[in-house]
Amino acid sequence: MNMKKIFLFLLLNLLICPNFMAEVDAQKNKDKIVMPEFPGGVEKLHDYLQKETNYPIEAREKGEIGEVVVAFSVGADGTITGARVIKSVSESLDREAVRVVYNMPKWKPGRKNGKKVRAEMTLPINFKILIESDKYVIMEGENEGGGIWKESARDKKLRRIGVKKL
Repeated sequence: MNMKKIFLFLLLNLLICPNFMAEVDAQKNKDKIVMPEFPGGVEKLHDYLQKETNYPIEAREKGEIGEVVVAFSVGADGTITGARVIKSVSESLDREAVRVVYNMPKWKPGRKNGKKVRAEMTLPINFKILIESDKYVIMEGENEGGGIWKESARDKKLRRIGVKKL
């Protein structure tokens, strides 16, 4: 008689446990949080920053270098809003970093519980000058990736014209 009770107890546990485990797995997936992503991922974000970031002439002339950290929101539709500097270097570098962030294409939005949600992000943008000549500047930085930059005659801003591995 006791054996029948034990067998019945084990049989019920075997029937109930897989369902319970499936519910736990479903809950884990439901609570999954996915952060927003730049179109194409981190590598494409670095490419975008290299191409779009201009080193302001006044910052270069003053020798201003450093890391500007910009915080911003990625909306449920992927748009960028609320860009603000949370680590400043100078007014001109801060302005350029915020400009670059606002000009980014729509991101792949974040998700929570399977739904698209607004998320807060931070992005460091490094400005460094290594070697300077009359017309060309060779810069290095995490986001700039190193390169040869030339001052634009039109707006006196630096533009990346080539890559130099340092």
